[in-house]
Amino acid sequence: MSDSPRVDSPADLPTDPPADLADAASAANASPHSLPDTVSTTATATASLDLSLPDTLRDVERAAAAKLPPHTLMARAGAAIAHWLYGRLPALASAGRQPVLLLAGPGNNGGDAYIAARELHRRGVLIDVWQLSPPSADDARWALGEALAAGVPVQPAPTTWPQPTAYAWIVDGLFGIGLSRPLDGAAAALVDNIAYAHAEGTPVLAIDIPSGLLAATGMAGGPVIQADATIAMIGACPGLFTGIGRDVAGDVLVATLGAHDAFAEVPARSPIATIAPDAFRTHLPHRHHASHKGSYGSLTVLGGFDGMVGAPMLSARTGLMSGAGRVYVGFVAHDAPAWDPVHPELMLRHAESLDLATMQAVSVGPGLGTSAASAACLSRALALDDTPLVIDADALNLLAAEPALAERVRRRAGPTVITPHPLEAARLAGCDVARIQSDRLASARALAQHFGATVVLKGSGTVVDDGATTWINTTGNAGLATAGTGDVLTGVIGALLAQGMPATQAALAGVWIHGRAAERCVREGAGPAGLTASELLPAIRTELAELLNDSARGAQRVASPRGIRGGGN
Repeated sequence: MSDSPRVDSPADLPTDPPADLADAASAANASPHSLPDTVSTTATATASLDLSLPDTLRDVERAAAAKLPPHTLMARAGAAIAHWLYGRLPALASAGRQPVLLLAGPGNNGGDAYIAARELHRRGVLIDVWQLSPPSADDARWALGEALAAGVPVQPAPTTWPQPTAYAWIVDGLFGIGLSRPLDGAAAALVDNIAYAHAEGTPVLAIDIPSGLLAATGMAGGPVIQADATIAMIGACPGLFTGIGRDVAGDVLVATLGAHDAFAEVPARSPIATIAPDAFRTHLPHRHHASHKGSYGSLTVLGGFDGMVGAPMLSARTGLMSGAGRVYVGFVAHDAPAWDPVHPELMLRHAESLDLATMQAVSVGPGLGTSAASAACLSRALALDDTPLVIDADALNLLAAEPALAERVRRRAGPTVITPHPLEAARLAGCDVARIQSDRLASARALAQHFGATVVLKGSGTVVDDGATTWINTTGNAGLATAGTGDVLTGVIGALLAQGMPATQAALAGVWIHGRAAERCVREGAGPAGLTASELLPAIRTELAELLNDSARGAQRVASPRGIRGGGN
């Protein structure tokens, strides 16, 4: 036994919200889903959230626990869960007249649930604890003993479910970040019952991660808990923000449990973070009075085979709305339009007539097709050894089909951004979509290192990887699941490259702004169902303007002289 003071006594548990319970959705600029009274998730949040793979979090937990009395981290975790949940209980539940159900698995997630049950019970909340199986870890066995000693009722999980609205909340402590296989058997049946109760209106809080979701990848091969909120302990895993994680995790918060310093004691791994303006703000293309259209670069969009001229037009229009000084469209089709009645500022040409060497950036691929003429157009773009290049859509399909073209991308000296959706990524990697989606982070990293490029692997929780660092985007919504939105993204990134942003920062900014624009459109009543790619353009311009204005105000604050006061002081 340790001689240190017990950390599980009531005096040691928080009476105010834990200071280290941080709103990860705010840090990641994610929109709140359904829960009231969470920490602000306003659009002004600018900090990226560092993410950790499960092995890293386990190493950090061990390093932190080694410096603390036994069971300290579990006591803190249970207290954080109980405190957060108590503030969100309906009046009947906080008065002890409607129960809260906590589900406990065999590991430390179950232990956290036992301690949370104990603390809620001490506050007068009516508690039911359903045990999927007895604890298998020392901390969890201690936690079960604490709950039983406090009078918390614990019973094996029944095979039938009571009335679906019987509980005020359900707390998922079944499985944590160590899960590596699909749920089956009794666990799967229990998750299905929880899904029924959730569909009938019972809110669900997940501890660490919704059970059934794979923490590293955001995938699930079987049933998975649908949570309204997730409290991740010590740190958050990538799976909460990509794949199906964004659909099932709800609002994500992180309770650091006082263990943040332990990250410094764990061997460094490849960094992973969410995208936020702090990742690209210093590279944004600021506007100056003493400037002209040439100051903001010339962008060419190459594509538009027969019947697909709309795709490069979308990209080019977006390039204009994203600040490029001049924007050209180079069509492969010979019967392409001579001018754009919506944006006559665009300069439309046949692709072979454009002098690409005079451009500050080139985007190739929207509507390009895969004909011999299409391949020749891509080849001309790849001849620009130093010009920043965005490769998208059919240009990626050509790279997959013609190894010689792919090798030219690998040999390029200039910055390259490739923007595949999962099917295009599968073609580039020579595998199927399921393989790409099974580990989106690893897939993006492999492509980035293979091509020597910044990769934007599109999808829910778009992954950006430059071969050394991985970012996951948390902006956007289902409105982006419509034709043309990828062409719009290509136009944003191309315009930012033309204005001088480095490739990785242009990709990060483009992806983040693109998602924010979709959120703005939905807030204003356009979508998500029925949102069109064209509707994103003015919203993109507004989002970019707000970023630039915020950045300019920040620069003015830094530049303001200090210590100058009126009145002779």
